[in-house]
Amino acid sequence: MEKKKHRKKNRRITRQLPTEDRRTEALTVAWTLSTMVTLCALFSAGFALLTIPLLAGDIGPLGIMPRLLLAVATVTGTVSIILMACTLRFRRSPPPRLIVIVSTAICFFPLGVHLLLAFR
Repeated sequence: MEKKKHRKKNRRITRQLPTEDRRTEALTVAWTLSTMVTLCALFSAGFALLTIPLLAGDIGPLGIMPRLLLAVATVTGTVSIILMACTLRFRRSPPPRLIVIVSTAICFFPLGVHLLLAFR
C-alpha cells in the first residue's frame, strides 16, 4: 500500500505552442512601453507646469521643462503610433480593442496639445 502512495502518476505534460512569433511579441512589448513612456512624459509635463511656478518665484531655466517634456511625449507618441500600426499589422490575434483605443488617445494627445499651442 505504501508503494501506491509514493508512486508517481504518469501525467502527460502538454506544452502549448506560442501563438505569436517572438518578433511580434517584442514589437507588442515595445509598443506598450513606448505608450507608457508617453503617458509618463505627459504627466511629468503637467506636474512641471503646475509646480515650477509655485516653487520658484523667478522661473529661470526651469521654465523650459514643461515644453521639453511635451516634446519628449510627442516624439515617443509618434514612435508608439508607428509601433502600434506595425503590431496591428503583424499580430495573428489583435490586442484588446480598449487597449488600442486608450493607446491611440494617449499617443495623439501630445500632438493635439502642440497644435493648440501653435494656433494660440
